[in-house]
Amino acid sequence: MTLFDERLVRLLRDGQRSLSALAVRGHHALYDHLREVVASAMKVDAFYVALFRDPGHVLYAYQYDGSVYALPGLRELNPDGPTGWVFRNRRSYRYRDDGGAVLDRGIPWGDRGRRSADALVVPMRRTGTDEVIGVVSAQAYTSDCYGDAELAALEWLAEVLARMLSTEEENRRFLETLDDGERPAVTRVLSRSMADLVVERVSVVRAAAAELRDALERDGHPLLESARELVRECERLQVDTAEMEFDSYRQAAERFESLSAREREVAALLAEGLTNDEIRERLHIELPTVKTHVGKILRKYGVRQRSAAAAEISAYLGSVRPPG
Repeated sequence: MTLFDERLVRLLRDGQRSLSALAVRGHHALYDHLREVVASAMKVDAFYVALFRDPGHVLYAYQYDGSVYALPGLRELNPDGPTGWVFRNRRSYRYRDDGGAVLDRGIPWGDRGRRSADALVVPMRRTGTDEVIGVVSAQAYTSDCYGDAELAALEWLAEVLARMLSTEEENRRFLETLDDGERPAVTRVLSRSMADLVVERVSVVRAAAAELRDALERDGHPLLESARELVRECERLQVDTAEMEFDSYRQAAERFESLSAREREVAALLAEGLTNDEIRERLHIELPTVKTHVGKILRKYGVRQRSAAAAEISAYLGSVRPPG
């Protein structure tokens, strides 16, 4: 920590402790407080946290431009922008290194009438690996805000968040070993259309709550804090819903990828509702072989009924295949 003065060391340590204490309150609370900690350490006009679902998609889970909140959403990964650059190069991006050339190739968000004059985009790595699971970005509308100390501080805080997310995923996988196979597999997969619907509907509620908050603020009304909390609660629900879809996809992908190439072929036909005899005819294999593959698929999915596995596989394959 040679780059950090005593004040920054104290701020980072306090930030780590307070973030750990907020873990039980959900990811929105984590991201919200992380933004506050980063803003205490450096100038922040815009801020975002993004998580990689797979090599082609990224969930922008939390975005703020000044006091303006942007809806969380899943997007195709732009390989030319700063988020894609960090994913590809496995290291931090700094505006000062290229005069903002990579930043300018990114997808505009927030106040599109203003251009960031300095920016940092740093990776979050899965604990104990070099896998980049997401990024954290701080941006400013004035130049020369971020030096080596600011970069190191943001990288340190991003690692704190990455460690918390990694531990949470490890705990989830451990708890899955208790799955008794009775829970309907389809409940494991939240469709993107449903997640999008909830996020969009809640955005309407949030907009109305924000209007109410602003009106109460002008009048100094005693219910002002309640209105502020309603706005925050809408944001929490949007982040949680977007990440539920994100997490359920990742889990479904892990289960499907655990199958062998032939098991995936059988699983795809199972998802279409074909019987064992129909699968035998389609793949030109013996019936006992089909039954063996189906049995292995059910064991890997932790379920006893083929309908439960078929429901999850169908939902997963429907989310990765292009429409039409």
